[in-house]
Amino acid sequence: MTDSEAITGTANIVLEGATVSAKLRQKSAFAIQHLIAAARFSRQCGEIQKQNEGKALGSFYDEQISCVSAAIMLCVASIESNINELLSMPETLFPEADPNIQKEVSSLIGELSIIDKYQRILLAKGITAFDKGSQPLQDIEVLISLRNELVHFHPEWHDEQQRHEKLGRKLRGKFELSPFITESTGVLFPQRIVSHGCTKWAVEKSIEFMTQFNSKLGLHDKFSDFQERLNP
Repeated sequence: MTDSEAITGTANIVLEGATVSAKLRQKSAFAIQHLIAAARFSRQCGEIQKQNEGKALGSFYDEQISCVSAAIMLCVASIESNINELLSMPETLFPEADPNIQKEVSSLIGELSIIDKYQRILLAKGITAFDKGSQPLQDIEVLISLRNELVHFHPEWHDEQQRHEKLGRKLRGKFELSPFITESTGVLFPQRIVSHGCTKWAVEKSIEFMTQFNSKLGLHDKFSDFQERLNP
């Protein structure tokens, strides 16, 4: 197990000669699991790229598309799961507040967008929020935009791009592009981003962002416990 250590069931505890029955509760969490899966797809994308080095574009590219799409979606799922896990523990998040206020504030923040959840928690704790024009928040915003465009994909002619070209400009220079499609043979999004560079960037930036957030709050960096499995 990773995030969830408790086991649901009952236990009999002897206190001063009397047996007391206690119920154990379990709460599952998926931030780490999602990110481990994303790292696995990233490594797979890299293996495919290495195995086909120097070859002409072929059917292996379809496998890379699957790996890239999965890695991107799982990274954003991890980022959202991570903040939702924290919001599910209002007593830990806002220990100084009245229990009713703890729940109310956590509930209100829970209605916000992914990035706003992180920012509002920091502000509510009197901690400086992430600078919107700086890293790692800047890349996380681009990563979420990439996930959104893949999920709500709008086909466009490659010679009449609008949405895709706008996203492509945001992605340019973030990572190594596909070695199988050049600028003269394809568009940046959605073709040239299909690369190990893209998946590696997504996983590493997700870890960087969530690690910095935990550091700001003085929380244990749970991702450091799974470094080998999170290697993209």
